[in-house]
Amino acid sequence: MCPKDVDPDIAINMDPNTPRTFDNVYFKNLELGQGLFTSDQVLFTDARSQPTVKTWARDNAAFQQAFITAMTKLGRVGVKTGNNGNIRSDCSVLN
Repeated sequence: MCPKDVDPDIAINMDPNTPRTFDNVYFKNLELGQGLFTSDQVLFTDARSQPTVKTWARDNAAFQQAFITAMTKLGRVGVKTGNNGNIRSDCSVLN
């Protein structure tokens, strides 16, 4: 749960080293044990995702190509609208 009385406009950079550059430093930070959240760092400590983290930390072009591929694929996901869609007020419950 979020603490009370916290300014909702505070932003934290996921990559404090190069926050305004689209690069692979986020993955390099994971290799150094500097993931911002535990859920970030587990990408490196989990044997299933560690090879991907290592590849993207080593090869910025590979990371950027994978990002392009993923965003292109995501762009093909159909958005449901009107009666076909469902905007939840509680994420765990269908309206």
